Amino acid sequence: MSLSTSSRQIVLYIAAVLVAAWLWMLSFRLGFRPGEWVAITVLMWIPGLVSILFRLLFREGFVDVGWDIGALRYWAWAYVGPLGLGALSVLLALLLRKVTGAPHLSDQTMLEAVFFKLYWPMRDASVAGLLIQRFLAVAVISMGPGFFCAFGEELGWRGYLVPRLMQAGWPSPLVLSGIVWGISHFPLFVLTGYAHGKLVLSLVMFVLLTALFGVFIGWLRLASGSVFVATMAHASFNAFVQSFFGVSFVGNSAWFLIGDYGILTLLTYGALVAWLYWSKRVPAALERKIAAI
Repeated sequence: MSLSTSSRQIVLYIAAVLVAAWLWMLSFRLGFRPGEWVAITVLMWIPGLVSILFRLLFREGFVDVGWDIGALRYWAWAYVGPLGLGALSVLLALLLRKVTGAPHLSDQTMLEAVFFKLYWPMRDASVAGLLIQRFLAVAVISMGPGFFCAFGEELGWRGYLVPRLMQAGWPSPLVLSGIVWGISHFPLFVLTGYAHGKLVLSLVMFVLLTALFGVFIGWLRLASGSVFVATMAHASFNAFVQSFFGVSFVGNSAWFLIGDYGILTLLTYGALVAWLYWSKRVPAALERKIAAI
């Protein structure tokens, strides 16, 4: 395949995903009313489904998806990394007195996963007891549906787009794939309340987050050879940042500080990415993959 053909196919794939995402979200404005779990699941699976279509259409096969299981240490990175950085962000916000524990915690639903809700088994427990219950539910139970949904995105972004960006010689493939990943979420911000009333700011911050997080997930995908490891990192982030920290701690503009694309979240992931480059982990993973192409 020539370089120009490879590049055209990359652009076509990105365009197809973006158009599909916009059409899916716009369909709700036209009266289509699926359940919330259907809306979320389909949106997250669009990159993966389009990648499958392209693989079949262009007879590319599925060898380079990243079917290896991956070493245990990378699974540990994928699971613990988002948890640790999320905890650090919240700790910094607590020390700065910008957030506090959510009041009336027992009045909340303990866990709102993609396909179901779970209620407190011990609603009269102390605040610490409630947080422990939620943490265990998020850490174990929510990972199943979260992994399924995240796999749809990772099958497309890290399983399809990253290898092709590298094959075509595009610069900074991990960062670039992360930026595209963020842009694919724009319909969610424009057509729903996900932007917290600050549309342009939210779009910029979210793309910064996905660019940084895309480097971390992309490094895991390349270093482990496993799209499943990348999926675990994605699912872990969504579970801990959104379903645990995001609902257990509140404050004025908490979303701006500790939300999934908050300032402290960006700072912690920026530090991680800087370390991954400084320690030569990202360059080494890219070089090994390019040598294998």
